[in-house]
Amino acid sequence: MPRSTLLHHTWRLPLLISVVYVLLQLTAGSSWTLFPDSYRYARAAEQRLGESREEAHRTALEAFCTSRASADAENKRLDPLAHGAKADPTTCLERWNNAPDITTGDPRYQSIFSSRPGYPLVVAPFIGAFGVLHGMRGFGLVMSLAGALLVFELLRHVGLSPPRAAIGHIAFLVSPLGWWSLQALSEGVVTVCVLGTLWGGLVIMRGKYLPGAVLFAGSLAVCAVTRYSTALLLAALIAATTFVSWCVRRSRRVLLLTGAAAGSAAAIALVMKILALPNSEVTLQDTFTRHFRFPEVPNPWNRLVALDLRYWQHWIAAQAAMPLFLALTALALWALLRYGRGLGPLVWAAALTGVSQVVAHPLAQEADRLGVLMWIPVVFGVPLATQALRDFRLLPNDRTVRDADSVVEPGCVSTADPR
Repeated sequence: MPRSTLLHHTWRLPLLISVVYVLLQLTAGSSWTLFPDSYRYARAAEQRLGESREEAHRTALEAFCTSRASADAENKRLDPLAHGAKADPTTCLERWNNAPDITTGDPRYQSIFSSRPGYPLVVAPFIGAFGVLHGMRGFGLVMSLAGALLVFELLRHVGLSPPRAAIGHIAFLVSPLGWWSLQALSEGVVTVCVLGTLWGGLVIMRGKYLPGAVLFAGSLAVCAVTRYSTALLLAALIAATTFVSWCVRRSRRVLLLTGAAAGSAAAIALVMKILALPNSEVTLQDTFTRHFRFPEVPNPWNRLVALDLRYWQHWIAAQAAMPLFLALTALALWALLRYGRGLGPLVWAAALTGVSQVVAHPLAQEADRLGVLMWIPVVFGVPLATQALRDFRLLPNDRTVRDADSVVEPGCVSTADPR
């Protein structure tokens, strides 16, 4: 088969899956709505497009209130005691129209978002072309599909056939990774950047240093502009996991990646220091003062430890009651060790990044979003585990070959091992 035809068939399946996914999202819906953070991102994007702060506030607020009213009306329509529920954003608009922000105008809180301009920058063209609601939803679709296609290509890069790689493509879209990438939040951009960083690291380990370094550093840079805390954690954890891998394999390429990741982490930390970006102390005070509505607490780190103990006890109990995620993660651990071909340390660094984000913000109502990267091993491990089925099907043929080799023709001397 000519190579062009082969490539055509290689991409036919993921493109078909993507088309079906988009049609489902646009026709069946996905309980999509704007979040309070979405309002702030939309406001920043409108300012990038030339609106004043007041105009951007009103535009973003109108979209937020319309979205929330539609969601409330949908919930009421499902209530057997409610009749004829309609979307009415009036109350929301009246409440926040003259306020500086729908949460708080405290400059410490606002600095958390102003220091992360990446998502407003990339979503601004979509908002300019289609408006806030349609633009942010369309951009979410692009991010979810981009993440799924990156998973497909990474799995192809480690040797999976197109049908098996398509399992990862589907797994991404149906997992929380796909759902959060679809939302009007920075998770989609961050997830695509994380996957790009993993791909760059894998290319470096394959010996293609320049393209791998460009992809690795470029993805981390975009991630840092979007959410620098995630970029810092990811780089540091890739350095840690690849160093452990080097201790086992003693590969020069793995050691080069370890150095690149460590250098990237140091560079991000230095930029944070120079620009005086909000650090963990600020975000902890935000957590324990409910967005600075209450006085700052004197011991946020002690409070964090206590809250972590309570949260992770709750998480373990929830997983014990429904252990699907743990079972899939265990399968992924085995598959990545057996068939990962260098991908394992990178994937587990991404997963540990998700764990670290939840440890830093152990809030039950936000943990699913903050810890969404914990699903990355599942998305890669499940399709890799299908390689075991291929190996199992080959076993009978192997036995046949061994039996044929042990047959002794009349008058010949057997060379089979007598043991």
